[in-house]
Amino acid sequence: MADTYPKFTVAAVQAASVMFDRDRTIDKAVRLIEEAADRHAVIIGFPELFVCGHPANWYSVKDSNPLAKQAVLFKELVKNAVKVPSPATDRLCTAAKKARAYVVIGISELDVLYPGTLYLSQLVISDEGEIMGVHRKMAPTSMEKLVYSNGDGSYLNVYDSRYGKLSAMNCGEHAHDLYKYALLAMGTQIHVASWPSFPANLWSQFQRDSVDFRVRQFAHEGKIFILSSCAVTDQQNIEACCDTEAEKAKLVPGSGGGSAIIGPEGQYLAGPVPEGEAIVTAEISLEDALPGKQVHDVLGNYTRWDVLSLHFNRERLAPFKPPVESNAGLAAQVSELRREIQGLKQAVERIAGEQWVSD
Repeated sequence: MADTYPKFTVAAVQAASVMFDRDRTIDKAVRLIEEAADRHAVIIGFPELFVCGHPANWYSVKDSNPLAKQAVLFKELVKNAVKVPSPATDRLCTAAKKARAYVVIGISELDVLYPGTLYLSQLVISDEGEIMGVHRKMAPTSMEKLVYSNGDGSYLNVYDSRYGKLSAMNCGEHAHDLYKYALLAMGTQIHVASWPSFPANLWSQFQRDSVDFRVRQFAHEGKIFILSSCAVTDQQNIEACCDTEAEKAKLVPGSGGGSAIIGPEGQYLAGPVPEGEAIVTAEISLEDALPGKQVHDVLGNYTRWDVLSLHFNRERLAPFKPPVESNAGLAAQVSELRREIQGLKQAVERIAGEQWVSD
């Protein structure tokens, strides 16, 4: 019998975080996972830094230089950050297992060893409630650089799910062709694109439009499905970010969204939803990507690896390498060199012997 490509439902969550409150944000995330599951979603995507809020609006709304207050911001972000694993991730895993859905949720991740280091991350959870991995944003964007550290190539991965190969990236990473190419090279079929809120007045319509054309281009290029999940800004966010009434007037409650489900030709399957909280769902089948791949399979029949290729360093970066490992590696290299030298000596002796017999 021929292979079959079942239909299944995916969801992109558009919602506001409870800023600087990890536990209340996770309460909200659990409720939203349950709501999406009630709509039969089996893969659910959340906005960038959903737990516990993106600091971009905090910086952007200030009338005066906010750096004097940054220490207060950073302290709150660290206190409400997520360690992986931790009781916070346990709650999200339990919700995913109960929903029988894969969940990709943006988190402010605290380094387990170095408590002054934060990563702008996405947590990937299986439908059995297991942590599949973490994607740490390769290079924080703009004001994010004041808070978050770089990820590395070991955190850029594609995961096997029951429904297809699953990947995720944050916000500005979708402007980087090599990041996208790497995910396509690893075979991604369903991708979660997580975005912060870009509320009206503070951000132009062009910024929101750029989210739209980046995800649609990626979907069309790779012939993949994309769950584009955007945050929105609510009144609690405004109160948390603003010090004055003038600053509050810069933020429009409920704005900043644009969540959508994108098909493999770059077409909308659901959304975009420009404002307000929502769960955007669509029924998809990987079979629908096949016609486009016949024409443009950029990692298969429509590529030239002999002309252009990608160097992908997947090493996990660390501040030091254990001396035992270093010595073991050096010893192995020395041993290999000795074997090569011995082999050369034997070859020279053999050639010399053959020459002597010939003479």
